[in-house]
Amino acid sequence: MNTINQFVKYVKLDEEKRILLAVQNSYQTFLHEEESKKMILEGLKSILNDDFKKLEIGKNVCRITVQEGKEEECKEKIYEELVKSLEMAMAFMSQMQNKDNQ
Repeated sequence: MNTINQFVKYVKLDEEKRILLAVQNSYQTFLHEEESKKMILEGLKSILNDDFKKLEIGKNVCRITVQEGKEEECKEKIYEELVKSLEMAMAFMSQMQNKDNQ
């Protein structure tokens, strides 16, 4: 199992061309914390810039509406940013664990 699959079930487009980002069930409460919602919204605006239109948060899914015609490109940007961020977080956690073991 790669790193992203530990946290994210899938990133795909729905029939309305919204980007669906589903988290693993064990992380769904994170989506509903006010600070998390703000962080997710600001992150999407930063990654997608003017292509971002709307964020809806469900039980364990973020539905992201973007500029028409940019759906696939934006989905890839989101996925790449998730992978990069998770790899950085895992590297940091590994360094902290190594520091604690010394």
